[in-house]
Amino acid sequence: MRGWVAVILTLAVLSGCRSASSGVAYYTLDALTAQTTPMPSAAAPAIGIGAVMLPDYLDRPQLVMRTTPNALRIDEFHRWAGPLSETLPRVLAENLMVLTGSVRIARQPWDVGFQPEILVSLQIYRFEGFSDGLVRLVTAVTLTDRRAGGESRTWTVDLQEKAGGSDYSDLVAAQSRLWAALSRQIAEAVLLVRQPG
Repeated sequence: MRGWVAVILTLAVLSGCRSASSGVAYYTLDALTAQTTPMPSAAAPAIGIGAVMLPDYLDRPQLVMRTTPNALRIDEFHRWAGPLSETLPRVLAENLMVLTGSVRIARQPWDVGFQPEILVSLQIYRFEGFSDGLVRLVTAVTLTDRRAGGESRTWTVDLQEKAGGSDYSDLVAAQSRLWAALSRQIAEAVLLVRQPG
């Protein structure tokens, strides 16, 4: 009798694990599409996407929600489809292709033959949603013009937006919009420095 009870309990536990794992939802950021109004593409520079640094609490598979100024909720059942440290530079590169008209864009590490004229690197401080529906992106952007002796410019971006709803799909959609807004700022800065001197 005890043996049957043990078997039943084991099957119940395994069934629970299986149903829990099948309930995981995966998300990714959207890139801008070619239908987005592009900026002028004449003499678009070669752009290198360098380091995109994330704080440890964001560099994880799970989506992160800030519930209070000092508390985070890490949701095991809502995850990024790929590492955020790889997704962010990939989507930034796609967005910059649309916004600058440059097809010479590569992410680090790039091929030996690729020589970026403009190097973009990011230090992200915040990129999460809040329990009240607010989504916030805070990052430092460094733009280096490698044609001008490595002259660099660094500025801080603090963007906020309300998610369109209360679920994680709305959160990620708002994060995509914030990342697109950041991409526009970077594209404008890149095009301003494309003609040195």
